[in-house]
Amino acid sequence: MVKRKRVTAVILAAGSGSRMQIEENKVYLPLGGRPVVAHSIATFDAHPYIDELVLVTREEEQAYLSELAAGLGLTKPWRTVLGGATRQASVHAAIRDLDSHIVLVHDGARPFMQPRHITECVDALNQYDGAIVAYPVTERIVERPKRNGRAKALCATQYAAQTPQCFPTKLLQKCHQRHQNNPAITDDSSLLELEGYRVGIVSGDIGNLKVTTPLDLPLAEGYLPD
Repeated sequence: MVKRKRVTAVILAAGSGSRMQIEENKVYLPLGGRPVVAHSIATFDAHPYIDELVLVTREEEQAYLSELAAGLGLTKPWRTVLGGATRQASVHAAIRDLDSHIVLVHDGARPFMQPRHITECVDALNQYDGAIVAYPVTERIVERPKRNGRAKALCATQYAAQTPQCFPTKLLQKCHQRHQNNPAITDDSSLLELEGYRVGIVSGDIGNLKVTTPLDLPLAEGYLPD
């Protein structure tokens, strides 16, 4: 296995609540008695592969996130970093000065990541240049025609990408530097793919949902342990 190299977990909490139709940052909404982001922070902190945590925040929420993290009784070293105007800018800010060997990037709005996702992503670097958590899409997928015409069905297996996503730190740093402000970038794995690197898929699950819209929070409450 790859572990025994230094591993950093980057948890993104610098987003907004625009798609939740609220002013509050969605990662701080209450879920099971604590903020959404606290669930993933605790999972990373408890995992034996993780050596440190970097929490990415907005400037106006930095003090609150620091207070939240301090109250969780974390056992691993942690620090906050100010994010940027986009997800890509936030990740770049978090990893720019890292000296760890491996970095995992995770959306703070995904509270139900499983410990095995961390383990399998890191171990996948034995075979691939990067690894992502994803699960097969079961619905029929069609491609919208550019002009009048029928929708075209896509036959290949489609996967819904999730997080965490795992990479050698120096490789991700290099890819971010080469593709700053590239509108084609949707997540960190797409950076590697643009450079021709191989990204493996770790089996995800539908429970690893992202709290994004007003319907997602009550759905997430259904995944809380009894």
